[in-house]
Amino acid sequence: MHSLRTLSVVLSLFAAPVLADESKPAQPPQTAGAQKPRCEHGVQKSLCARCNPKLAPVFKAKGDWCPEHARPESQCVLCNPELSKKGVK
Repeated sequence: MHSLRTLSVVLSLFAAPVLADESKPAQPPQTAGAQKPRCEHGVQKSLCARCNPKLAPVFKAKGDWCPEHARPESQCVLCNPELSKKGVK
């Protein structure tokens, strides 16, 4: 009888965290870069070379520059129209 009571206590200790997790509402997974503030150009505000011209040399040094449109190639919706699907303007 004593071992049955001990087994019952041990099982309840293992079941408690599982039951507690079921009572919490599910949280949606956080995705990288989700909901970062965007500027009027549809780019992450801290990475927009049009809003922050001082970033231009950084993009140029990385080889990510569109000289025709004076912005990073990765932000140039004129050369890469598919960027408009991501909200880039």
